[in-house]
Amino acid sequence: RMIPATNKAFVVNNLVSGTGYDLCVLAMWDDTATTLTATNIVGCAQFFTKEDYPQCQSMHSQFLGGTMILIIGGIIVATLLVFIVILMVRYKFCNNSQGKMSNVSNVYSQTNGA
Repeated sequence: RMIPATNKAFVVNNLVSGTGYDLCVLAMWDDTATTLTATNIVGCAQFFTKEDYPQCQSMHSQFLGGTMILIIGGIIVATLLVFIVILMVRYKFCNNSQGKMSNVSNVYSQTNGA
């Protein structure tokens, strides 16, 4: 994330306990010769968070992935069922109205040209 040059410190949130991190700080400025943004590495640090923070537990990815698949699959199945029911109801009403139509027969007439 971008931090103003006037800041001397910053806080990193949402870390997971017992996990290793690599943190690098880059300086960015506008290079007038190339009209591009230039960067320079100020420094990097590696650190590990402590194991004894129970409030910093990450949710298991298998739980989240399986739950999301089930939710999305349920939404798709429910949508298809609603669509099928709508088609069945429409078909039922359309067939009932067609059965009540009168029969038409071919009638031929001949005139004598008068």
